[in-house]
Amino acid sequence: MGHKKIKRRVTRIKTGVQLGFDEFDSEPGLEPRQVEARRPAIRFEDPDPREIRIGMQRLDAHLREMGLRDALVLREILSEQDWSAFEAQYSPVGRPGYAPWLMAGVVLFGLMRGISSLRGLERLTRSDLECMWVGGGITPDHSILGRFITRHEEALSGALFASVTEAVLKRTNSGRARVAGDGTVLEAMSSRFALVKREALEAQWGESAEGSAAYEELERARAALGDRPNAKAVVVGEPEAGLLKLKNGRGSRPAYQAAVLVNEARVVLDAQVHSTSEQAALAEPLERLDGTQTQELLLDAGFNSYAVLECALEKDISLLCPEQAEDGQSQGKQPGLFALRDFRYVEDGDHYLCPAGAQLHPARRCAGNPQKGLRAYVQYASSACGACERRAQCTQAEARTIQRSAGQELKEALRQVMAQPRARQVFAQRKAMVEPVFSMLRERQGLNRFRRRGLSRVRLEFRLHLTAYNLGRALAYARRGRLLALLLRLTRRLTTLCPPTRQWRGRLIGRCPAALSVRWTQAQPGLA
Repeated sequence: MGHKKIKRRVTRIKTGVQLGFDEFDSEPGLEPRQVEARRPAIRFEDPDPREIRIGMQRLDAHLREMGLRDALVLREILSEQDWSAFEAQYSPVGRPGYAPWLMAGVVLFGLMRGISSLRGLERLTRSDLECMWVGGGITPDHSILGRFITRHEEALSGALFASVTEAVLKRTNSGRARVAGDGTVLEAMSSRFALVKREALEAQWGESAEGSAAYEELERARAALGDRPNAKAVVVGEPEAGLLKLKNGRGSRPAYQAAVLVNEARVVLDAQVHSTSEQAALAEPLERLDGTQTQELLLDAGFNSYAVLECALEKDISLLCPEQAEDGQSQGKQPGLFALRDFRYVEDGDHYLCPAGAQLHPARRCAGNPQKGLRAYVQYASSACGACERRAQCTQAEARTIQRSAGQELKEALRQVMAQPRARQVFAQRKAMVEPVFSMLRERQGLNRFRRRGLSRVRLEFRLHLTAYNLGRALAYARRGRLLALLLRLTRRLTTLCPPTRQWRGRLIGRCPAALSVRWTQAQPGLA
């Protein structure tokens, strides 16, 4: 039985010049744009949004008059990007499709407005004036939007994210000198009620008929558990998701670990998603950091590991990262006992000095196992613990032992750096740099839960949200620039009507922002 062909009515927005207004199109400053010639072999449906009329005005003029300039800036940024990777996926024969820069603009604009469903984006193209400008007036169906995202998965998460990030860095006048990183837990699409324990999964897998769809689904879940031997349960429909504890107090759910790197302007430079590990999610962005561009890296205590320290040392990046615990729990001891930082290592004699002044000497050595991720270490012990007066504060065993792993000197050096007041002052900026990113993603863009299944599709969805977020940072800086320009014009008007004295000028400059004060002083050379 053949598949029934789906037919849908194509809706188009009316465009063209209204009758009876001969002088309207000659309005100064609204001349037709010069469209750059594209590849002649491939045709796209790329309508000009300036042909859309709102009453007697063109759409762009109406948006400017209403103060809705975000769509104008967004379309300008998207028009500057290289879309060759998208164009290569189309065929020169057949009916021309929607231009990829318009389709991407619709998806990203919808994410900026907190709309991520395909049907919601479909309604947005038909009802929102700003979306009409960004998309050129196209009205794609929800299925067309879904096929576009699936077809250009690699380009959307790779080339487009990188090019938009570079464009936003230029517009925000920021760089990669100081970078902050953090991670969060985002719930997967699958419900927690779909969790299947390992024992039940093994039983179902043995009972299912080989070759059936259920058998293949269970096989993927069983393979996922093989990669994660410590996992006790798995979602059959989404085996790559891990059972993680959410940060909103809702308990454990099928979820993913997401990590980002941002700069001082809160522009996301790189990101990655992992099934279960926050450190593994940030490992790839850290490897891609360029030591010639990045001088400082700010991370929270959860990333204080040997791998991160060695990566920063290899790339010659100054790392600021506190230790995980302050009560001895990081050393596997009970709270209130002396931690490893309370013992001082003496390199000359290769021994430790405990808080009571006794020496701990090497008692056992282990070569480690790089294949299993076990580092080489030396275990130190002392024979003076039995008669020590502070034994109750140190250990509940017969003797206290200290384990010194390979690379421990890096953590000790970092501990000394974090003890400096200037280092703590710089590290205090980390929260203001990276925490608002997750707030915007959750509250403004609605990314509390992924809408796609599988690790690859989750990574695509996360990159799309981050691309939309970066565009929002560029729009925020554009609005800030217009506000400063307005204040500058008002200041010049005041100085024209009432020339200021030196005393009044000093008070004005002291109360204005630094950038505006410099511009105002340069605009008044006679009062310098």
